[in-house]
Amino acid sequence: MHFYESSIITTKDGLHCQVYSNEHPTNSIIIKPKYIPTDKIQCDALQYRYISGKKMNRLSMWVDKEKLKTYITNFKENYSEYILSSPHHNNNRLFFSIPIEKIERIYFPRRGLSELMTMPESSLDDHLKLVYEFIKFLLDSGLKEKDLGVTYSTLMGHYFKNISDINIVVYGKDNFWNLMKYLETAKHPKLKWKTKEDWIRFHKQRNRFTFFTEQEFLQIMSRKKSEGYFDDNLFVIFGTEKDEEVWSKWGEEKYTQIGSAIIEGTVIDNFSSIVRPGCYTIKDSKVISAGKENFNDVIKKVVFYSRDYCMIAYPEEKIQASGILEKVEPKNGDAYYRIVVGYFDAYLTNRREEEFIKLIS
Repeated sequence: MHFYESSIITTKDGLHCQVYSNEHPTNSIIIKPKYIPTDKIQCDALQYRYISGKKMNRLSMWVDKEKLKTYITNFKENYSEYILSSPHHNNNRLFFSIPIEKIERIYFPRRGLSELMTMPESSLDDHLKLVYEFIKFLLDSGLKEKDLGVTYSTLMGHYFKNISDINIVVYGKDNFWNLMKYLETAKHPKLKWKTKEDWIRFHKQRNRFTFFTEQEFLQIMSRKKSEGYFDDNLFVIFGTEKDEEVWSKWGEEKYTQIGSAIIEGTVIDNFSSIVRPGCYTIKDSKVISAGKENFNDVIKKVVFYSRDYCMIAYPEEKIQASGILEKVEPKNGDAYYRIVVGYFDAYLTNRREEEFIKLIS
């Protein structure tokens, strides 16, 4: 089932969730719980928010690991229907999903943007005026309003002036790449890109990047045009797949875990590195961790679930990746192997600090 990533769903149990893929099982939507009421479970390691008249925890996978493990265990016990048992993956894979019958409301980014753009400017507050102006700037790229959406706090209406990010969704991978090309040369008096100091500060805040040197981190992040500042407000632009662009349809492949591995390979296609799950197609793969050398040259893809790895490599560049090695058996076609970085269950183990994708040449 196709359903666009980055939509927001509220559930009948009071959860606020972010759609986490563009492909889903027949009867549920794959998500990440974003805000979870504290009446059944709570965790002092997670941020607290007051939203929709409720005290909520904001789920982060980077808090104290033992507290996170306890919280996820409690989540499974109290919200068991939101844990997906995938018949296509190993039993230890962790997926969150919303059963269709549990959906209270869907906030569609495209619809939200359309409504915003019809508002009289005199009726907009300062945050919405800035979002409105930013969208007008993006439309100068040649994209249409129907190609864009607005999400997260702006869509939900619980933003804070001068604090909340501007989060934009682009519908279609071709549209996203065209927008990135436009932003390489576009000018606007309110547009600024992150400085070296901004990226280094971000590097220190994100412990998932402890395996990058500052120079390596700057090299891969500073050429991204999917985030920057508009009038000093951070903006982030997300790509989604149209139905005809989906690179991996749910249920069309079976994945069997072989173990963990570190590999190197040369990128031959990064077109799908802008969505979730993202993908780099590689050639000349070489296993550099001990014990799996017989998998040289058969690993064809590096797959990731964290958007931090979007657009870090381009064709003919060489990458190194550490993650779960899987055998992939398509319903139609030949079997192949892939490395997967960032399954949710990775954050509950030492894999949280060990998995990565990095550019090496």
